[in-house]
Amino acid sequence: MAFNKISSKGLMFFLCFIITACVTVNIYFPAAEVQKAAEDIVKEVRGGEKSNDEIKSEPSSFLNFFSVAYAANELTVSNATIRQLKARIKKRFPSLAPFMKIGAVGEGANGLLVIKDLSKLNLKQKAKLKKLVSAENSDRMALYRAVAQSLNIPLSQIGRVQAIFAKEWQKTAPSGTFIEVSPGTWKRK
Repeated sequence: MAFNKISSKGLMFFLCFIITACVTVNIYFPAAEVQKAAEDIVKEVRGGEKSNDEIKSEPSSFLNFFSVAYAANELTVSNATIRQLKARIKKRFPSLAPFMKIGAVGEGANGLLVIKDLSKLNLKQKAKLKKLVSAENSDRMALYRAVAQSLNIPLSQIGRVQAIFAKEWQKTAPSGTFIEVSPGTWKRK
């Protein structure tokens, strides 16, 4: 009889422990690292700053050695995929900027571009813009996945990565660009 009381109490304790353990599982999200990566990547793509790769390819000098070492520590996320995506996004930006300035395309709260107003464009410009936005959003999603992967963030958390990047894209958007300040709420920059 005493054994049954002990085993049933032990079983109850074990079940409570399992339930509590399942409820308290918390997925770590490195928000600071994602923020730093977003700042660095967006600044490089839109701000015209040199990347670590460009700095490393410059002629070396004694002082340059230290700046390269410092810059390498500053960029938290980089790999071949991310570098290729940044290069494509950077190359595409001068073609997108005029459309952003006239309000034809906006920066969404999800880190993607949204076509807003095609009324000022002719048929050829509309087709060009649609193609640019499609390519840009495809590269941005690939960039978000690559950043998440390099920081060991589960893909279930990709929305959080997108939201952090969205704020950086919006900060650097040209004047006149529509900005989605909250889902469904837009304003002109």
